Amino acid sequence: MAKAAKTKKTGRFETGMLSFARSLQLSEGLFFGTRSTDDKWREPIEVREKGVRGQSSEYKTDNPGKSNPQVVETAAVPPGCDGVRLEFTMWVLPHARKPWACGDANVGAAYESLVSKYAENGGFNVLSRLYLWNIANGRFAWRNRFQTDDMKVEVTFNDRTITFDPARLSLEQPASLEELRTAAPSNEPAPVEHLIEWIAGGLTEKSGTGKFLKIAWQARMAAGQEVFPSQEYLRGDQDQLKKQRNEGKIASRVYAKLPSVDRGREVNQASMHSQKIGAALRHIDVWHRHPGYSAIAVNPYGGVQEAGVALRAEKTRKGEESAPSFYKLREKPDDLLAAVEAVAKGGANSGDAHFFVANLVRGGVFGQ
Repeated sequence: MAKAAKTKKTGRFETGMLSFARSLQLSEGLFFGTRSTDDKWREPIEVREKGVRGQSSEYKTDNPGKSNPQVVETAAVPPGCDGVRLEFTMWVLPHARKPWACGDANVGAAYESLVSKYAENGGFNVLSRLYLWNIANGRFAWRNRFQTDDMKVEVTFNDRTITFDPARLSLEQPASLEELRTAAPSNEPAPVEHLIEWIAGGLTEKSGTGKFLKIAWQARMAAGQEVFPSQEYLRGDQDQLKKQRNEGKIASRVYAKLPSVDRGREVNQASMHSQKIGAALRHIDVWHRHPGYSAIAVNPYGGVQEAGVALRAEKTRKGEESAPSFYKLREKPDDLLAAVEAVAKGGANSGDAHFFVANLVRGGVFGQ
């Protein structure tokens, strides 16, 4: 007689099929050249190809130090311009309030109850301030942010615009409400609280219509100065791709671009991937308990790709304390509920609740 298949026991927040839609829906970012003498001038920054002659310097190259001609894509501030502008839009949606798909009605109801209590305790206001911090500090410009010390971030919402000075905000330590106010000196008294409430309203409203924002980073940069859009990952056989690069048949560096029209001419406009902008905005995990790292992007295991580490992995180096992963937190539902209750009082363990719900805002497949 065949043995009955064993079924894995699941908890209040665990089931085989579970997914959440992302709550911060971002557009692709677009790069424009600007002129300080004309506030309305917008000229698409074009991605072009150029040939360069480098040296073979990679590990175990066949021709160390030899000439290595190659084709790369590049983008630069157009002639006649003295600035660059990166624009994108964002819908803030209440998708974290309940699963997008769930294989167990009881589990779905448990998530709805948990997130409702989190909202009642003011948790989404905390997340909204952290998201605004990464908008106002211009982190989403990534490498471009470090090419200038004259920049601003404009946030337009509900027919109002707030202008921030990113240089007044840290990329390491989250900004307080007062620091965000100070970073918007031209808006005195700056309605920063209204903007935080606008974002929180999009995350919590039950109508599901969401809140819309327009965001732009603008900086003074000289004509011809290089701009850094997102870089594309080239799919296919890597050996074949390497051969084609060496032969100059394809570019060894390919930038993200979108078709555009500039004064009747079709151009490839430099762009920033929505995923890369989203990764910048969710650099709000300050609860990972690793003193060697500041805020990192929210993801279930606390992965930091640049360092090749996972700060919330179950296995850590000797002597290190790891904050629990998303999956470890939900294995102890009573502790998770206690963390949500602590949000209202700012308890020491409220960080677990913020991290957990921030993952739901991020969205993804969390089935067991």
